[in-house]
Amino acid sequence: MSERARFSRDVWWNVAGLAIAGAAGILLNYLISVVHGAAALGAFNQVFAVYIVLSQLGALGIHYSALRHLAAVSDEGERRAITSAALVTTAVVGALFSAAGWLLAEPIGRVVDSPAVAVGIRYAAPGVLFFALSKVTLACINALQRMRWYAVLTGGRFLLMVLAFGGFALAEVDAARLPLLITVAEGSVLLLSLVPIGGLVGRVPLAALRSWIHEHLRFGLKGFSSGLVAELNTRIDVLILGAFAGDRVVGAYSFAAILAEGLYQVLVVLRTNFAPVVIRLWAGNRRDELVATVRRVRDRTYLGSLVVGALAIGVYALVVPLITRDPLLADSWRYFALLVAGMVASAGYAPFLPLLLYAGLPGWYTILIATTFAANAIGNLALVPALGASGSALGTAFAFLVGLVALKWMSARLLDLQI
Repeated sequence: MSERARFSRDVWWNVAGLAIAGAAGILLNYLISVVHGAAALGAFNQVFAVYIVLSQLGALGIHYSALRHLAAVSDEGERRAITSAALVTTAVVGALFSAAGWLLAEPIGRVVDSPAVAVGIRYAAPGVLFFALSKVTLACINALQRMRWYAVLTGGRFLLMVLAFGGFALAEVDAARLPLLITVAEGSVLLLSLVPIGGLVGRVPLAALRSWIHEHLRFGLKGFSSGLVAELNTRIDVLILGAFAGDRVVGAYSFAAILAEGLYQVLVVLRTNFAPVVIRLWAGNRRDELVATVRRVRDRTYLGSLVVGALAIGVYALVVPLITRDPLLADSWRYFALLVAGMVASAGYAPFLPLLLYAGLPGWYTILIATTFAANAIGNLALVPALGASGSALGTAFAFLVGLVALKWMSARLLDLQI
């Protein structure tokens, strides 16, 4: 099989994994609401929000370091040292934040006035450690370009939760304990993810282990906040709109935003598959080849995104009014169109957004993400009071363009790459 055919196959595997994860996530929320009611679903999602924050902190950006360094070397001994040191470091940090989740469960439950949330956080707390470790193992799988494994594991995470929920329902597990689903799924993903990288986990010289632990911490501390800011960047428009508009308007906008975000994940799949390719070109000092690759993929991605974006807007505008009687929801196609327009305008560069991270500049990558977040927040604050939900969509679309300009400028100034 040619390299191009293999790459295309891997991309389609990851698109399928993304679709399975999305469908399973929607199904899980539906099943919880049907079996246990809206209150249980609300408690579960509050626990999940806390869990996401703790797991990002528990990973500490070490998975970024593992991806960047593992993809850049070919020596098996060096790869074993990189992988083992990343897992050892993450195990310690992840355990600390897992314990923090357990200890903070009661105070958080009191803040949100929900005993069920307090119980749920404690059942999800071990999952923080498992998730942090699996972020490292999945980053290693990505670096080695074992993308079918990557697709199966990322797509299977929510599928495992759905299967576990079936067992919980048969066993009549109390609704407050449902976040144990998270721990079960994350533990399973971690164990399965060790299979394709088993040869890279083992004893290494103590000096090499210490050296790589230091490097992972240095790299991770500079880059980990980018993950937190990126997560917040996908929510800031809804939060700001909520301060100026009623629940029905926010609900209609959120519906459009969630579907637009799902569409954007296709570009994230491309980013994941191109990561080891870009890292190796940079590490090999093959700058001309790297620029040519970026430009070729950029042009093709713009063309494909333009077609898919136009199609998605048309389908949304035609189908949504047929499935709802809510005029606000039916009219939400305008918000969807604005969001998708912003995505399409920056789509060509989306697969290469972490270019600074891949080049060994995690701190600058964090600044890039923070710049995009700031543009999103400022745009929303400026436009929402006058334009409502349309202002939110415009502000977020503007942030996509700011991210594009910042990436091109930083790449030229810091990497001497004219992309």
